[in-house]
Amino acid sequence: MALDADSIARSFAERGLRLTRQRRAVVDAVAAAGASLSALQVFDAARERCPELGLTTVYRTLEVLSEIGAVRRVHGPDHCEAFVPAGAVHGHTVVCSSCGRATEFTQCDMHAVVDAAARQTGYEITEHFLQLSGICAACNAAAGAPGPSGKGAG
Repeated sequence: MALDADSIARSFAERGLRLTRQRRAVVDAVAAAGASLSALQVFDAARERCPELGLTTVYRTLEVLSEIGAVRRVHGPDHCEAFVPAGAVHGHTVVCSSCGRATEFTQCDMHAVVDAAARQTGYEITEHFLQLSGICAACNAAAGAPGPSGKGAG
């Protein structure tokens, strides 16, 4: 689910919640960001639009947005947990280690890895989270580095 206000309002209503002005400011802050944002960064950005917003509301709103699939939790470059809009039901993220820009990708063939993990651990694997980190093209260009080499990070 993308950060579409009507879809989010319906999802909130299904949970007995309203998309209040404060919650809408949180949604808009995440949607407008060009990079992953920590909860505190979301708070700061959303308060520009809604000064009476409380930090607890930000955390609770991000939790609900994560549960309904509107945002994805990622590990940002300077903080442990950050949030980005989720464009696909099952997507993954590449996060720039320099600027924090996050780009979603949906193609992942993790079947062999999941099967191996299940065999080795005895777990029934029910879901997976995949995040890759690297340097985005803009940061590479700014640093004067060559483009992607196609080599993996091992």
